[in-house]
Amino acid sequence: EEYMSSIERYYDNQKKGAEKRVYLATDEPAVVTELQTKYPDYTFLSDMATVTGANNVSEASRFSADMHVGMITDLELLVSCDFVVCTITSNVCRTVYEVQSSRMWNVSETFHSADRAYAYRM
Repeated sequence: EEYMSSIERYYDNQKKGAEKRVYLATDEPAVVTELQTKYPDYTFLSDMATVTGANNVSEASRFSADMHVGMITDLELLVSCDFVVCTITSNVCRTVYEVQSSRMWNVSETFHSADRAYAYRM
């Protein structure tokens, strides 16, 4: 719910009638269905092959080339999003933050951490 409240605040500040699209990079297939049900005015996009594969208990398939391609695809899509909400304690989230930071001046306006503030220690 905290993720969606941040997304709703983002869209509240956008022009009226803007299409509400959310890219979900998750390893929980049920999350996609749950959000589609709870938030019917949003379009949720996700790579279901990656979502399903991430839950596969087989180590061979979990670490396959297809899963690596799926993870890189998720990273590229997240980096290109106008607004990102994630948990900064996640390696994926930190990577997205760092890549976005290298591409734009002030990523703090387009990025929200749901668990804690980002801090870089030297």
